Amino acid sequence: MPGVLKNARFRAVGIAAVTVIAAQFVLGGKAYYPGGIYTFLFAAGATALARRPPRWRPALYCAAGAGSALIALPVLPAAALARFPVQKINYDLGEEIGWPSQVALLARAYNSLPSSERAVATVITGNYGEAGALDRYGAAFGLPRAYSGANNFWLWGPPPARDTVAVAINVDPALLRREFAHVRVAGVYGNGLGVADDEEGAVVYVATGLRGSWASAWPAFRDYS
Repeated sequence: MPGVLKNARFRAVGIAAVTVIAAQFVLGGKAYYPGGIYTFLFAAGATALARRPPRWRPALYCAAGAGSALIALPVLPAAALARFPVQKINYDLGEEIGWPSQVALLARAYNSLPSSERAVATVITGNYGEAGALDRYGAAFGLPRAYSGANNFWLWGPPPARDTVAVAINVDPALLRREFAHVRVAGVYGNGLGVADDEEGAVVYVATGLRGSWASAWPAFRDYS
């Protein structure tokens, strides 16, 4: 980067990189939002490394690759995320932590329903990570497919019309109370590792007595972010 800023031809690229990456941190965006600018930074870094003595290049390449892997890939043990501040750069590293235990919690709520309610029960999640967890592990627990109002999951449609009971995780309880006659708390999820993610502390609800139809209720579950 210093070399880029010193070279008048590429100074604009260096300034743009600093600006968009700083904006991502200030605005709380995802680490991949400024991903387009990384291409230029990789090129600048590779040029700088190429000027080093050949005997040092393999070590430098390996060090750069190892550092990038720690930030970009889930290579650290799950428990280590609570001790090392890599999530301050890439928060999403924690987003698959505890998926099996989260689905197990949903399964306990689902299986606690009377058989008559379970036959007409669906599972709704507040975000696409929870929906992904359910679709990945839910079949092993006997759970139905996930439905969610998050982003494009909402476009895939509402639960079947016959389903008048919902097991919901991380869904606004005010919304559930508006659409269902009865709503109760069935559990609170914790990964047990002290790792922060969008699911930590998520509340599981059981909602019964859908007041209308899913066709009329589904627009209220839409949550684009």
